[in-house]
Amino acid sequence: MNTQHLRYAVEVERTGSIRQAAENLYMGQPNLSKAIRELESNLGVTLFKRSPRGVTITPDGAVFLRYARAILDKMDEVEALYRPQNARRQRFSIAVPRASYIALAFARFAAALDLAEEIDLNYKETNSLRTIHSVLDGEYSLGIIRFQESFAQGFWQYLRDKGMAHEELWSFEYVALMSAQHPLAGAETLRHRDLREHVELVHGDLSVPFLSDEDGAPPAASPAKRQIRVYERGGQFDLLVHIPSSYMWVSPMPQEILKRHGLVQRPCADMRQHYKDVLVYPEGRRFSEMDKAFLAQLHRVRDEVSGFLGQDGV
Repeated sequence: MNTQHLRYAVEVERTGSIRQAAENLYMGQPNLSKAIRELESNLGVTLFKRSPRGVTITPDGAVFLRYARAILDKMDEVEALYRPQNARRQRFSIAVPRASYIALAFARFAAALDLAEEIDLNYKETNSLRTIHSVLDGEYSLGIIRFQESFAQGFWQYLRDKGMAHEELWSFEYVALMSAQHPLAGAETLRHRDLREHVELVHGDLSVPFLSDEDGAPPAASPAKRQIRVYERGGQFDLLVHIPSSYMWVSPMPQEILKRHGLVQRPCADMRQHYKDVLVYPEGRRFSEMDKAFLAQLHRVRDEVSGFLGQDGV
């Protein structure tokens, strides 16, 4: 149980309707119903009686909600102590794959905010399964997941089962990212066999919810003999620069990041897998103005990167 569950229950009490509460909370009705059932299961009591006309509070529910409101009121009071009067807090949260084009879009989005007002942003890089669960649990408002196109039907079904909506953002092939000093940096196009003797960097915590295979690095014709597993995106740039023979499979990257770190990206002629980046969110969620501003920036950066593909340095 967390404070978000308390807010869910209090909103259901206030509206007398799970449907209306879900709309007010910008989440899907199935997700809110599931969260309330889980809360009741954890407490071992029934908080609401359901009927076609709405919900009514049980005696146990009345006791719980009295405490829940008191806890939330105290939390709001504590937050108010440190909040400027009449401030308009700019809130946004998203869980994403480790992708430089998404990180750049987030940076530009954040830089464009009104610095005279409060800002509350939450940005987490993680794998697809954790992203889905983070959005389901209400920890993050939006998520972006990444997977091979061959897994698409499985993901669509998994999202439907979880009561989540989705929008496809981009379909692409991975490119090999390496230092400009890499022995293969001068090649216009590579093949998997060209990289076999070099050091491969891979993200170490990728997973597909219904498969044992990783959803990130594309399988090569034969496994790399030398691998380094990394768990955060910043460290991979240092490794690529300081180990000139290393490389990494990534989504196409913005030119300004390549130049900043002295890197190049090269397509692979025998790359057979296509990948998708997909926006996920609870069914019925209405995008806030902050959501719309971030997504507009994301689309702009994606289009910039797509426009550079095939040019020198890519």
